[in-house]
Amino acid sequence: MNPNSFQVENLITLALVFFVSLVLAVIFTPLADRLARKLGIMDPPGTRKIHKSSVSLLGGLAMALALFLTLISLVQWSSEMQAFLTGAAIVTAIGLLDDQRGLGPGIKFTGQITAVVIFLLLGGDLLRNLGNILGTGDLELGFFAPWLTVLGMVGLINAFNLSDGLDGLAAGLAGIACIFLIPFAYAQENWTFLLVLTSLFGAILGFLRYNSFPARIFMGDAGSLFLGFCLAAAAVSLADPAAAAKDYRPVTALIIFSLPIADTLYVMFRRLLHGQNPSRGDRSHLHHRLLDIGLGHQLSVSLLYGLMFLTGVAAWSMRPLPEHVQFFALLGFYLTLYIFLYVCEQKRKDRASFQARQVSKLSMRPLKGLYGFLIRHTKKIAAIIFVLFSLPVLAVNPSGTYTAPYQFFLIIFTVIYYPWRGGTRHMSLAQGLVFFNLFSLILIYNLYFAGIDLFALWIITLAATALTAAVLRMGSLKRLMLILPGSFEFLLLGVAITVPVLLHYFVFVDLVFRYILFKSFLLSLCFVVFHKVYLRNKPGHNLMVILLLLAAHSTIMIRPL
Repeated sequence: MNPNSFQVENLITLALVFFVSLVLAVIFTPLADRLARKLGIMDPPGTRKIHKSSVSLLGGLAMALALFLTLISLVQWSSEMQAFLTGAAIVTAIGLLDDQRGLGPGIKFTGQITAVVIFLLLGGDLLRNLGNILGTGDLELGFFAPWLTVLGMVGLINAFNLSDGLDGLAAGLAGIACIFLIPFAYAQENWTFLLVLTSLFGAILGFLRYNSFPARIFMGDAGSLFLGFCLAAAAVSLADPAAAAKDYRPVTALIIFSLPIADTLYVMFRRLLHGQNPSRGDRSHLHHRLLDIGLGHQLSVSLLYGLMFLTGVAAWSMRPLPEHVQFFALLGFYLTLYIFLYVCEQKRKDRASFQARQVSKLSMRPLKGLYGFLIRHTKKIAAIIFVLFSLPVLAVNPSGTYTAPYQFFLIIFTVIYYPWRGGTRHMSLAQGLVFFNLFSLILIYNLYFAGIDLFALWIITLAATALTAAVLRMGSLKRLMLILPGSFEFLLLGVAITVPVLLHYFVFVDLVFRYILFKSFLLSLCFVVFHKVYLRNKPGHNLMVILLLLAAHSTIMIRPL
């Protein structure tokens, strides 16, 4: 892995844009929360809503300001950037007015169409060809290209607007979409939207610090319309005539965004079928239906994150197939998904009896004697495992592995993101950061000790021991449920597992490094499961682990100095 100076310069620029946008979002979001409470821009509880007290609605403004300031201050100005920022500013303003005053559907649609038209006129981007999605030849749009481009972008904007129903849901789905679009922008050398998507991802992560369950602030219509516009603009810009040579086609974007699109189409069709106003809200969205069949808030969000990652990976893996095969496979997948969900709803009679049946199946405690020993010596076992895990830090000299900048970012990210004063309510954030620090430390171990059989045997044995201890400690459903990832935790897990798949577009990342990434991910899961089973509900112990990991990264980073 030997990046040249041009690649290093590009990566430094992207890292700076991402980091500045993230930090600004972390700073602006609590300020927006205070402003919203002062101005009374709040979302009160209601029959269709999950929250039970009023929550501020200006999180979208924080994300938008973070992205605008980052791009204006760090990115070279261009006509395409001007077109994007103008359209994004208009759609954000419409969303803010709606959050404050409650605009009618007609005014909101007019504002969205205005923002899209201005973006298309200033930027010159159009969706001119839908590809061979029906198997009858390419569908050239011709005269209808401008109209269908506007329709498609406005539709995607509203798809993200309607997906904003659970804490962290819309922001997380948008962040996952960024992960899969960024490599396409890199491959096409579309620097404008490469920087836009990178900055957007940073702003989303910064906002999720306060929007993950339980949310302190909502993004409001300003945020959901802003996210939808950014992603719609990127999708259209990346669909230029040369994009097919980079394996990016309209069906690729359709698969990546298929989850919010399918949910929107289903909800609209259902409302029309029942003679209802399509713009009138109800509880027919996918996230509401998951809640109604008995899944909890975080589990529902995590499941939808998983579906979004699944469709993103499918969009990448199916690129060699004919476009119509991809399209009809997508239709088949969602037909199967909705049929399965319908069957689950029909079988769902009584939530309490359902949960009781699950508990009765999983409440046995295996190996009672050993189980008791593990309970009595929880602290000692955890301390031994993590001390042994940290020992290789003393032998690592990262010279030539290019890890110091990454570790510096990781430390700063953890310091500003970790819920230092949070308790068990914010465990998803804490656990996600523990995982990412564990994963990163194991990755550095594997890079430095590559080819050393003794180390490979040591780390695999230790991981297997940690996983075995965790499995033996799980003696009840309550503790078994602890290993299920929270929403933010699932997002970071998805980032870690999908990035190795996507990194082949960065030319200096070879197959060996991608294998090391996958290996590090699998090993880190063993330690994360152990940590969650033993320490998750103990914020003080969790804090000790994160401090230990930060100390390990700091030691490795400063050693060459």
